[in-house]
Amino acid sequence: MGRKTSEIIDYLEEIAPTDLAMDFDNVGLLIGNRNASIKRVLICLEVTSEVVEEAINEKIDLIVSHHPVIFKALRRINEHEPKGRIIYKLIKNDIGVYSAHTNLDVTHGGLNNQLASIIGLRDIENLVTYKREKLYKVVVFVPINAVDAVRSAMSRAGAGYIGNYGDCSFMVEGIGTFTPYEGTNPYIGTEGRLEKVEEYRLETIVPEGMLKRVLESMKSVHPYEEVAYDVYRLDMAGREYGMGNIGELDRPETLEAFINRVKQKLSVGSIRVSGKISKEIKNVAVFCGSFDRGILGAVKSKADVLLTGDVKYHDAVDMREMGICAIDAGHFNTERIITPVLKKLLSDKFPDVETIVSDVERDPFKFY
Repeated sequence: MGRKTSEIIDYLEEIAPTDLAMDFDNVGLLIGNRNASIKRVLICLEVTSEVVEEAINEKIDLIVSHHPVIFKALRRINEHEPKGRIIYKLIKNDIGVYSAHTNLDVTHGGLNNQLASIIGLRDIENLVTYKREKLYKVVVFVPINAVDAVRSAMSRAGAGYIGNYGDCSFMVEGIGTFTPYEGTNPYIGTEGRLEKVEEYRLETIVPEGMLKRVLESMKSVHPYEEVAYDVYRLDMAGREYGMGNIGELDRPETLEAFINRVKQKLSVGSIRVSGKISKEIKNVAVFCGSFDRGILGAVKSKADVLLTGDVKYHDAVDMREMGICAIDAGHFNTERIITPVLKKLLSDKFPDVETIVSDVERDPFKFY
């Protein structure tokens, strides 16, 4: 049966809204057609030549990757250059690519949250606030017999969440007036005559990333030919998204014990450690993938140790001078953890689409 690419995209962007991506990033549908039929999806970290061959052999319709297959500007696409060869083969074999990168890092339930959970942290919070969600109030006027259908459609599309409460709305009854003119096809009323209708003023809160979809869902079930509604930007902020996470271990442990914990939880044989720590570890900062030195101050003030995936030499020197102990468990190892999570999410949401995780991806580094 399958689904349209657009359906899968809409769901992925519920999980990791594209407006959460960093300015330098390139996320979304990078290759393909939103209207294409999707029966098989492949999840991977990086779209390499090996992954492309795997996708061709497995008759994959859409690759969902973490790292963007197109990141820097391209001047040409041909078979004689590594990146061009990858893109050329994808297009030739009608395989789309959707990438969720830094937006997937920072979103709730995303990579940093997963890394913190896997190593056993509790009371997980943002290490540094990166972005605060904008909130809007949507007000729509609905005839009484349709208000439940409209409210339900808006809620299913993402409206009405306040903290841990869902389906939040307010309704007040009143009288709406209108006159249908020539050429209209009114749900209620007669052409050329003023109508007075018992209506509800229905209002609810919508996060910015869901606004377009909520309005589309509202209009799709609203019985009126012309829907009367208002959208107001609210001063209050919604959820906060963070650069990295911080959390606590159940009980303090030595650096050696924590290193062994990381190796076991991430299934890695060796890691790099910079700096040292004399006290037992309790508060742990995590930052998946390439470390951003811009948050060094927060790490220093809040954490006993930093777990990350890619520390540059000079950053390691600076962290040691600052008294920060950092554990570099590898870019691949700290980010590969998201692939089974995405597989489960897509399989549960789209049981009619077969979703698999790449079996050929390997850490590009070998340790001897």
